Amino acid sequence: MKHRFRLAAAVLTALLFLTLTGCGSGSNSFTWFVDTIPANLDPQVASAASDVIACENLYSGLVRKDPDGQLEPALCERWEVSADRKTYTFYLKDGLTYTAAKGTAADCAITAEDFVFAFRRMFRAATNSPYAVEFSALENSAEVLAGQLPESALGVSASGPLTLVFRLSSPDENFLSKLTLPGAMPCDEAFFDSTRGTYGLTAKTTLSSGPFYLYNWTSSGLFLRREPSGTRIDSLRLVPNTNNADQSAIELINSEKCSAAVDATGSTPSLSSISYSDTTWSLLFNCNTIFSSTELRQALAGVARDAAEVPPPELFAAADSLTPAGLNVDGMNYRDTVGDVSPTAVDVKALYLAARQGMANSDFNKITLMLPAGCGLNEAAETINGAWQKELSLFFSIEEVDEETFRKRLAEGDYTIALAPVSAESGSVYNTLAQFTPAGGGLTGYSNALYATQLEASTHANGSTRCRLLGECERQLLSDCVVVPLFSQQKRLLIASGIKNLIFDPFGPVLDLTYATKE
Repeated sequence: MKHRFRLAAAVLTALLFLTLTGCGSGSNSFTWFVDTIPANLDPQVASAASDVIACENLYSGLVRKDPDGQLEPALCERWEVSADRKTYTFYLKDGLTYTAAKGTAADCAITAEDFVFAFRRMFRAATNSPYAVEFSALENSAEVLAGQLPESALGVSASGPLTLVFRLSSPDENFLSKLTLPGAMPCDEAFFDSTRGTYGLTAKTTLSSGPFYLYNWTSSGLFLRREPSGTRIDSLRLVPNTNNADQSAIELINSEKCSAAVDATGSTPSLSSISYSDTTWSLLFNCNTIFSSTELRQALAGVARDAAEVPPPELFAAADSLTPAGLNVDGMNYRDTVGDVSPTAVDVKALYLAARQGMANSDFNKITLMLPAGCGLNEAAETINGAWQKELSLFFSIEEVDEETFRKRLAEGDYTIALAPVSAESGSVYNTLAQFTPAGGGLTGYSNALYATQLEASTHANGSTRCRLLGECERQLLSDCVVVPLFSQQKRLLIASGIKNLIFDPFGPVLDLTYATKE
């Protein structure tokens, strides 16, 4: 999914801020602490993590994944796939309607035309939908997005009120799975037009097609509900953590203030958990400084990789790639598909001597290794810096700055070398790599035409071809040593006893309570 994967905006403590908690107004409530209250519930546009998770519970599409990861019908009764796997026909359930705020039944029926309109919106350039790249296999999608063909040429049509047909220009083996993304949710055209540009931005201009409806939306949070039924969770609260920010995940759960929370302490509580890593701590070399020299970056990177010592294994593990394990591209495991992307071994001394030609000792006087305070990697930074001194006779200082200053200086390019957390926000390999292009934010000041061209080409491909293009980009990025992955940060979602069938994927992000129960 082309979502936003940006440099992690916080150090360790802030990385724990996005947690899932289970306190609320009723026995079957579930509260999720968010860093920002959801601001956009337009499913074709939603991209921020809290917005996406709100949409996952507010809307249903044609299909949905069950707790075992299997696709099952949601708003459709069944579907058919042609022999060449380029035509998908869905038969919608009859009598479906949207739900307005407070659970009020809306006058709008859900029909095949609502899906047609949703996909046409997705491929309007003005919509700037992050989901268009995922559906590039749709017939004429590139031409429609570029304005070269009318919206009616897009490969999606309704052959009746309850019959929807997708036509692909080439097979996409993961097309069904992509239909669970927010962008593929239905949108009533008449209601959309009536909102006059405020669709999904207020309670009055939001209609639900999913398991929950919008109950309240205030400066205190977003509150979703559904009709109570046995042990099924019927209340979802998305609110900021204003009173318990100083408590750990385990403390929140043990004090019964939450039902689940992200933990990165390395402790071993007797709670069920889901382990993952979405953050890679890496050296970043600012290419707008003396480190415009590829040879110099490669020399320092080679020394750093050999010298880096993994901190306590409960908290970190060695990283051989920028993108964390577990990421999927078009439903395929990215790492398994592209293989090893780590750079080959280099002759550090030869590269360093070549790089030093024309450079004076004074050129290295103001170089520092900057890292965020409290990240737990001070000793590792000292070890790397010591190795640079020993192997290359380079004497740098280590600069530890507070979290806010660290983020600000990275954004402004006010550093020479940084040890920084790079997060695969929303699980997009593309966006993780795109931030190293001028158009994607220009992190580190790296500019390479071939890199940018191949990355752009990946947006027009799918399946193994898309994986291959992304893999080539990652190999080039690591070979040029613009970023040097060192440690993957280990995390776990801790879940209190009694919560079952919660669907969680940090790379979606996915927090789906459709099937969740609370004993």
